[in-house]
Amino acid sequence: MVSQSLRPAPNGILTSAQLDVARAIARGASNAEIARRRGTSVRTVANQVASILRRLGATSRAQVALKLALADLGSGEDWIRKA
Repeated sequence: MVSQSLRPAPNGILTSAQLDVARAIARGASNAEIARRRGTSVRTVANQVASILRRLGATSRAQVALKLALADLGSGEDWIRKA
């Protein structure tokens, strides 16, 4: 049984940009790698990562990856909040 703290968050919790960053986190990308790929600053990515951790109730990048895996977010459409 999956502990309550590791269960996926409810639908609509991440914006499409946050979901993109969360997927990159799950692939093991650093903030600098994510920023380079997205064409943004490292500081912007760091802020997005902090927001993702908060929204998912995660305390580490590994927990973000686990939550994505548990939610089976292949398409990610269920978690995208239209911003």
